[in-house]
Amino acid sequence: MIEQPIDTIDETVLQGLIENQVSESRDLDFKRELPGGGDEATREFLADVTAFANAQGGNIVFGMDEENGLAARLTGVETDDPDAAILRLEGKLQTGVEPRLIGVRSKWVPLANGRGALVLRIPGSLNAPHRVTYKGGARFFGRNSRGKYELDVHDLRHAFTQSVQLPQQFRQLHAEAVAGAQGLDMPFAIEQAPTAVVSVAPLGLFREERRVAVTRENAVVPVRLGAFSAMDTIEGVLVHAQVSETGRVKSYALSHRTGRTDSAFVIGGVRQNNGEEWRTVWPATFEQGLQSMTNSTQMQMRQFGIEGPWVIMVSVFGAKGFRMILGDGYPTNLAFRANVLLGQLIVDRIDNDALMPIANAFWLMFGVHRPEGRTLGAER
Repeated sequence: MIEQPIDTIDETVLQGLIENQVSESRDLDFKRELPGGGDEATREFLADVTAFANAQGGNIVFGMDEENGLAARLTGVETDDPDAAILRLEGKLQTGVEPRLIGVRSKWVPLANGRGALVLRIPGSLNAPHRVTYKGGARFFGRNSRGKYELDVHDLRHAFTQSVQLPQQFRQLHAEAVAGAQGLDMPFAIEQAPTAVVSVAPLGLFREERRVAVTRENAVVPVRLGAFSAMDTIEGVLVHAQVSETGRVKSYALSHRTGRTDSAFVIGGVRQNNGEEWRTVWPATFEQGLQSMTNSTQMQMRQFGIEGPWVIMVSVFGAKGFRMILGDGYPTNLAFRANVLLGQLIVDRIDNDALMPIANAFWLMFGVHRPEGRTLGAER
């Protein structure tokens, strides 16, 4: 695997594969030339890409010679128009694969010899198995340490069963994160107040676990912290706000060594207003925390060459009997659910538009639609 973010891959990185005698593997393949335009070359290209998607994902480097499976020479490929070459390959993927692949990214790397190399990064897919359907075909491929292979009946049965189980696996992990926020198998619990729990993981995690070098220096930091502490755990690195006298915290983030994060943070509380007790949830606090925790995970995982697509699950607990007070002083309805799963997203890239369905669901907890045009995370 090339661990650098794809946007930072340059000739030095690719030459490093040669210097370090990196071999082709389950998540890395070297090709001397770009795929040709003929039918056989197209089928071979589609087989290579879907094999990665049906496994745990990986990278194809076009323009790299290999000897006995080891990166040998960065000769590059010739093309008058790299953008057109990339669009040609993307077109093959759009028309020759079912179901459609999402999240495939490419990077053209100019070389000193006047040529260029093309790096294709394919994520492990939640919609696997994908089949090559080019010109009426119907073949499925997988990948192991020896390269790609065609899936047999037993492999296909396992692949389809696994795809059905993957969403449930993530829901189970998220349910464990919610229980952790409530103090189960944790050194503390979240304050007794409305709380959001955000779980983020790359799709490839559910195909095959990987280990990333999470440390206290690169772990995700939770929201709204003054002083904070960190501790190493069996799962990864836990960064948390100051522990109160009651043994509770207002926020924490757990960066797992498997490449995912779970975080929890308080989004409301009880306040006095002219002698009256107001039980209030703050929408800006929720939305800003959602932005922070998801984007921080995306940035952290890019350090290890993990680009997504991403699975995001968000729950809120402890908000029953609370309401939002909107900018004009208008009180919303009281939330009537104690525990709410706001949704599960699968997104190619984490940004405000991708997160908006979760924000919309949050507002509906209180019986109101989120105003159109309101910026995610806006105070008013």
